[in-house]
Amino acid sequence: MAFNLTRMTVYALISSVEEDLREIIKSHISDKSLFPIELHDRCLGRIEKDIGAVFGDITLDEMVDYFDLGDTFQTINSNQKEFPSNIASSIKKLTKDFETLIPIRNRVMHIRPLNFDDLTKTSEICGRLKTSTEYSWNKVTETIDKLSEDSSFLFGLEVKNYDDLSLVSHNLPMPDFDETGLIGRDEEIKKIKQLCYGGFPVISIVGEGGVGKSALALKVAYELVEDDNPKFDAVVWVTSKTTQITVNEIKEIDGAISDSLGVIQEISTQTAGESSSFDDVIDYLANFKIALFIDNLETILDDNIKNFVSSLPIGSKIIITSRIGLGAFEFPVKLEGIEENYASQLLRSTAKARGVDALAKIEEKVSRRYVGRMHRNPSYIKWFVSCVQTGKAPEAVLQNSDLFLDFCMSNVYDFLSESAQQLTSSLLCAPGLKDIAELAYLNGFNSLEVQKSIQELMATNMLSQASKSKGASIKTTYELSELARSYLGKHHKPTQKFQKLIRDKRNKLNSLFEQQMSKRNGNNYSIKNVKFRDKADRIIVKMLMDSFGFISSGKHNQAITILEEAHRLAPDYFEVARFMAYFHQKSGNLNDARKQYELAIVLAPDTPQLHFWFGKFLLHEEENVDEAVEQFKLAHKLDRDSIDVALALARGYLFQHNFKGTEQTLRSIESSIEQSDLHQQKMYYDTEIQIHYRTADNLALEGQYRESLQSFEKMKNTFDDLDDSFKDHHIRKKLKKSQFTINKLLKNLQGDELDRVNGFNKWLEKESVS
Repeated sequence: MAFNLTRMTVYALISSVEEDLREIIKSHISDKSLFPIELHDRCLGRIEKDIGAVFGDITLDEMVDYFDLGDTFQTINSNQKEFPSNIASSIKKLTKDFETLIPIRNRVMHIRPLNFDDLTKTSEICGRLKTSTEYSWNKVTETIDKLSEDSSFLFGLEVKNYDDLSLVSHNLPMPDFDETGLIGRDEEIKKIKQLCYGGFPVISIVGEGGVGKSALALKVAYELVEDDNPKFDAVVWVTSKTTQITVNEIKEIDGAISDSLGVIQEISTQTAGESSSFDDVIDYLANFKIALFIDNLETILDDNIKNFVSSLPIGSKIIITSRIGLGAFEFPVKLEGIEENYASQLLRSTAKARGVDALAKIEEKVSRRYVGRMHRNPSYIKWFVSCVQTGKAPEAVLQNSDLFLDFCMSNVYDFLSESAQQLTSSLLCAPGLKDIAELAYLNGFNSLEVQKSIQELMATNMLSQASKSKGASIKTTYELSELARSYLGKHHKPTQKFQKLIRDKRNKLNSLFEQQMSKRNGNNYSIKNVKFRDKADRIIVKMLMDSFGFISSGKHNQAITILEEAHRLAPDYFEVARFMAYFHQKSGNLNDARKQYELAIVLAPDTPQLHFWFGKFLLHEEENVDEAVEQFKLAHKLDRDSIDVALALARGYLFQHNFKGTEQTLRSIESSIEQSDLHQQKMYYDTEIQIHYRTADNLALEGQYRESLQSFEKMKNTFDDLDDSFKDHHIRKKLKKSQFTINKLLKNLQGDELDRVNGFNKWLEKESVS
């Protein structure tokens, strides 16, 4: 098995520490009975594993030769009196460093993925040992010197491991990220391990090429093998990776599995045996708990694979890596570029490991600019370092990265349907986040077509998604991922004709928005005034206004067709629900109208207009005064300055006979009523008149005739003070409603008060008929 330079360097350094520690033991201990029986037995087992058998009694030196790192320093610490005080004291002080080296040693010896800082930690500890004045670490010093002079000797070393006693069988390949470790994926590792132990049978790691799907899956696979309490009987790795990228070309991998039947046969070989059938494999997965990793699935994605995945028995798991998701079978984990700080760290670490000082020592801000241009893609970063290592200028590599883009996006674009390909072209012509409605308009798609195309592109990771809270709902928008935009711009650039088509449609959209804004009449509480969440709502707003025209002209079939499509395109937009409510209200379907008003408020609870319109519906259609007043109160709380809302609330209080509430509400807008429109002023004065005669009616019913008369006289004074333009037929009709109560007062009052009633009655007869 071939090992890379990083792993072999760590192996050489830790082995030299072990050798020096073994030499200390051999030089100062002569009685192997000082070693515990457990250590004696371990050494016998290692000897037998190494040479096949144990011949006779082993000597102390032979036994110590099979001590590992932990055995050595623990033996010295347990027998300090056998060693010179300076040595015993030194080893005691170094114990923490040795304990740090143990898990690193195990990762090297047991062929497990290295952490990004394993080489750094090992080098620092060995560097301190070399400069120690308490003991001469001869083997460590020799190894460090050889590494600095000529590291080629490393590839002649043989990694020996006698203690890999994993309870989980596996066929995992060597990790290819040893030189830096797997940087920036701790959270993803934790999440995927939890999923492996959870209830989902199929887990997919989906992302663009080079983003690190295979490395992440392999790291998780090794952690499943290393688990102290293993949940699987075996971990199986199968790959259909067919190409690899070098500095100059994308190479085909010799002997790579290139079809689904080949993958299934390989799964059979690694699990149930060479000549096993499909059913045998399924039986094997049912009888044993297997974690089956299938790498690079998109190259062989067809019905054979889907049938195999759908047949997975309970207990086993399939973990796939792919640029294209399976769809309904999986729990997808979408993998994107690593965070900027990790990407910069990866660039520096790779450059340092490969001796590319020009990159290892660049300023942090320059490093971050570089990785940003590489979309923080780990493979892109490593490929970039490799290119610079050959002598190419960094800027030249970044400006001519077609080869890497081809590698990342191969097997993806051609997989797309014609509609999805068109959608990518429109997004290339119209950069920036777009919602479903705008994408449908730009491409001439209906809601079903655009949603299906978006699902395709999301499955390939070519789209990035952004969500923004809008009231109680979330608006989702989409744009091409940075890597997809770079690739498409170089290899699938839209024609001039298509670019012009999209440009013309965008211009029409901008013109449409300007028209919509100019048509707004300034009254936020007009039924036709639509509240925009943002400019992107212009398409839906046009649909809503078209539907309003059809509703007004009684063409309800055309109206509902438009509204239903608007709902499919923007189910999160509260104005769609409001117009749907208005449609049902005009159609006489009050139950559905109420539901839609309530939905609109759920989507945008802090929009006063919605509470206002719902209140009007409750008041006039359902005659539910109490609920209407609650909605008007909510609207008034959200918009204290609105005359429309205040008047609606005042009249609601009036119908509840809450005359004090009515009067207080009217007083709150008294100073601004003269600046309002004529209709609002008439409502205001009409409400003032009604307060007085309704109060008079209530007082008369309670037998308070004198107080009732006083209220009528206030009504008279209020009316007399009105400008003649407000004394129209409507308000004079309201005066007539006083007649019944006046007749009661004529029967129940005497003397001067009776004269006052007669005077009021003559005034009423005159004014109510004018």
